[in-house]
Amino acid sequence: MEERNPLYTGQDAKRLKEDPVLIDAFAALEKAFLDQAVMCERNDDDARYRCIVGVQVLRMINKHFDKLIFDGKSASKIAQAIADNKAGWEQG
Repeated sequence: MEERNPLYTGQDAKRLKEDPVLIDAFAALEKAFLDQAVMCERNDDDARYRCIVGVQVLRMINKHFDKLIFDGKSASKIAQAIADNKAGWEQG
């Protein structure tokens, strides 16, 4: 797989994280997992556990988006510092 520029990846992640359709889909899926966990049979711990793992996966995806956004912002600041020659880079 080709490695992408963190700046562009961060911008794409921000766009996705702020997309209303994706926000609604994640919220609906998390609610469905939690509702299903509550409605499981009292002794069906496996089903309840799978629902909770589903919620955890959704939250991990959101955290991954946050990391990509942060990395993109960091890459942007570094690129700007290099462009402004504030990072100690000498032009030769």
